[in-house]
Order: sequence, then C-alpha cells, then structure tokens
Amino acid sequence: MVSISLVISCAIFLAIAAREWLPPAVRIWHIMGAGAVILIALGEISPENAFRAIDWNVVAYLFGVFSIGSALYDSGISHSIGERITRSVHPMRAFLVFILLTALCSIVLTNDAGAVIGTPIALMLARAMRWPPNAVLIALCATVTVGSMVSPVGNPQNILIATKGHFGNPIGTFFVWLIVPTVLSLAFVYLWTRRGILAGIGEDEPEVGDLPSPHDNPRLWPPYLATGLLVVLIGADSVLEGLGSPYSVPFGIASLIACAPVYLFSNRRFQTFKEADWPTLAFFVAMFIVTGSLLASGSLQALLGSMQSRLGEPTVTAVISFWASQLFSNVPVVEIYLKLLERPEVPTLMMLAGISTLAGNLFIISAASNVIVVQQAEKFGHKPFTFWQFTAAVLPITIVSVALTYGWVMWLNTLLG
Repeated sequence: MVSISLVISCAIFLAIAAREWLPPAVRIWHIMGAGAVILIALGEISPENAFRAIDWNVVAYLFGVFSIGSALYDSGISHSIGERITRSVHPMRAFLVFILLTALCSIVLTNDAGAVIGTPIALMLARAMRWPPNAVLIALCATVTVGSMVSPVGNPQNILIATKGHFGNPIGTFFVWLIVPTVLSLAFVYLWTRRGILAGIGEDEPEVGDLPSPHDNPRLWPPYLATGLLVVLIGADSVLEGLGSPYSVPFGIASLIACAPVYLFSNRRFQTFKEADWPTLAFFVAMFIVTGSLLASGSLQALLGSMQSRLGEPTVTAVISFWASQLFSNVPVVEIYLKLLERPEVPTLMMLAGISTLAGNLFIISAASNVIVVQQAEKFGHKPFTFWQFTAAVLPITIVSVALTYGWVMWLNTLLG
C-alpha cells in the first residue's frame, strides 16, 4: 500500500540527497520541516496527533545537551582543545587525539554534542595542519557515530532503547554487548580517514578561514558544572535501575536539570539560548511528525507483511534497521521499530542500537550528527562535503563496522544462550 505519507517521506530523502543542486539558502531542516507541514496540511496527520508523535523526552535531552555544548564552545573549550592538539609534534598523533576526544565526547554527551563541539576543532586542525577540511569533517562524522554506539546516552536512538528497554543496568548492558565492536571500529575509522587526509593533502580545496573567537570573559564553571551534573545524573540513574530501585529520572528531565547552571549562573545565558542548535531541534520535531504520519498510514506495516512477526530476530533487526535508517534516519526508525516490536529481548535491542547507529555512516540524512556537522560548518563559513562525497568516503567504514557489530552481537547471543 503506497500512501501520501510514504511518497512524501521518499521525496524528503531525494530532496536532501539533491541539496547540492538546490539554492544555498535551503537547509536540511527546511526540507524536513516542509515535509511535516505538507503532511499536516493534507490531513495525513492531525495537529494533535503530530504533537503526540514528537518524542519530547528526546527533544528535551537534546535541548539540554545542545545548551551545554553551546556554553562549552562559548567558554573557549573547542578553541583550547584545538590549540593544544595542533601543538602536537606529529600531525598524525594530533589526529589520533582528535579521534579519541571526539569519541569520548559522543559517549558522554551524545554524538550530536560531539558534532557541535568537534566541528570547530576539526576546522582548526585542518587550518593549522593544512589538511583538506572536508576529510577531517568526515572523520568527525564517522567518529562520533561509532563512538556513540557503546553508550545508552551516546545518541538519541540509544536513549529511546535505554528508556523503553527496561534494562536493569543500561550502562553495563551497552558496554558488555557493544564495547568490542566499538573499539575495533574506531581503530578502523582512524586508519581509513588518516589515509584520506594524507591522500588529500595538496589538493585544490578552499582553506579554512579564521573561526569566530569565543567570548572574552565567560564564566567557566557553569558549563563545566552542567557537564558533570549530566554525567552524574545519567550514571546514578543507571546504578539505581541496576539496584532495582523504582525511582528513575527520564533522560530528558536529567538533561534539563543538568543545563540549569548554564541558564541560572552564566553571564552569557541569553547568548547560549540563542546559539543552541535550533535548526537541528526543528529537524527532529519535523522528523517525528513525518514518521508519525508514516506509521499511522499503515504503509510500513503493509510493506513488512508477514515479516512483522519476525522483528524480534536479531538478523531481521539488523537488516531492517540498517536499510530503513537510510530512508527515514535512525532515530525515527528505532522509535517505530520499538512500537512494532512485540517482545523486546536484550540481543535484539542491542542489535537495533548498534546497527541503527552505524547506519548513520552511509548517508548524511542517516544520522542527525551528520546534519549537525554540515550545518555547523556552514555556520563557520565553510562549504562542507556533498551528499555523495560523504557516502563515497565512509562506505568502507560502514561495511567494516556493521560486519564487526553484527558478528559480535550474534556470537555473544549464542554464547549467552
């Protein structure tokens, strides 16, 4: 059954893929937002149902993280880290440090925050080392995606799985099931993107200009306190769940609490609010509406047919979550998959988390962190890679990381019975 919702969803994907031929003023969130407005205008989804389709827990978490990321950038942390890394004696050692730090940031603060903080660092590295900036930005995209896989708060889809999977210990569960493929995949990301950077040195690519400097006298402790609060709240919630406590703080609430010091005590609170990544939040809101309309239309259920009863099988989960993420992005795919899944088992959920995350390394639209890197680079005055340049560069990373994760989860599932 082909519905208007399915047609418009496909049109959104095609428009984003062809964005390089559209006017420069057209951004990715404009396309997704236009699709959501059209669906509401055509009556495919009512305004009330559109509001209900939005996962406000995820939106709240991202708002808090974006606020912290914006305040951290304003405090000069990106410039400070970038300057320290560029002082490294060996350029490839500097690149390795960049990979490790941005991976760590995505584990603790989500891949989206890693993209926000890491983009100016990537551009500073490219400028200082005379590397092709697009190669470093692509390395950033791949790193924050792969690094985020191992954490229940590493990305929005993992947050959905952690909150709806009812794990006894989310942090421990994700670590046991996904740490090995994460480490091996990050090693491959470093080796492959290092090769791309070395091959691109000297090519005719525009140099990166000076980046906007952070505010001269920001209060440093509010964003650092906010970061510490977020880590403590998420960690404490995981420990309490592991101990069987009935008390739990939703990730969205934890994020809003954590970012409170930024808005209560920072002398740049209004600037932080203004510079939060509103385009990406708008992208998420519109994306939830589009996928909510698609789910309500029944098109996906009709396309799945008898396959719907097999959604709990890890192999089926891997195939569907990977390819569906290419069309609808991984966050809404996971949201829909969890609603269609009858009996969520840990191996299935870990396969869903790992493969849907790594699917973000195939197309720009497949992961919001890719969108953020593009939009952040544009904000800093650099024209980033095109849709197909990105895909060509990360295809080997996608193949290797997906194969490693699928093999490890299937082996561990067999081992643990």
